[in-house]
Amino acid sequence: MNIIFANKKLEKYANDFSLAQRKLGNNQAILLHKRLNDLYDAENFSVLFYLPGHHHPLTENRSGQWACNLEQPSRLIYKPIIPDELVQSEEQIDLVQLVELSVIEITDYHDKKIKR
Repeated sequence: MNIIFANKKLEKYANDFSLAQRKLGNNQAILLHKRLNDLYDAENFSVLFYLPGHHHPLTENRSGQWACNLEQPSRLIYKPIIPDELVQSEEQIDLVQLVELSVIEITDYHDKKIKR
């Protein structure tokens, strides 16, 4: 799958393991890189349910976003990038059609105070 990052900081964490270790801690950096590698290797969104890390769609104020577990209670938050032709279609979007995502943040979305 193709992955883009919402900001330079997340992109740097993804591309520089030692930076991620310093800023996020060793365990968090290891899990971040494992989850990103799994996402890169995934063919599309339909396979995410079978990957380690409990990938799942979010609801309510985070509808349209997905999350997976990092070091508890942190989550990697991302959303599918929906191609224009699918947005304009009146048909329901099949997860197999979603092959690109944007990493939004690393956070504990259960606690509004924590943001990395």
